[in-house]
Amino acid sequence: MKSLGALIAGIFIGAVGMEIIHRKCPDALDKLYERTREVASGIKESFKNGYKNAMRPQEAVKPSA
Repeated sequence: MKSLGALIAGIFIGAVGMEIIHRKCPDALDKLYERTREVASGIKESFKNGYKNAMRPQEAVKPSA
């Protein structure tokens, strides 16, 4: 029960802190959100490409002479 209370309090404190920061400098926070979306999108694309390459059947390796 204490852990749940601490979690809820942490979320509340974080939300209030973000609201204060957003009111003080909204442009900086918007730029941070935009950059975060770009990074997340890049990570997602990299994962998809890596997964696609990993799932592709491996070509038979020719023995060297």
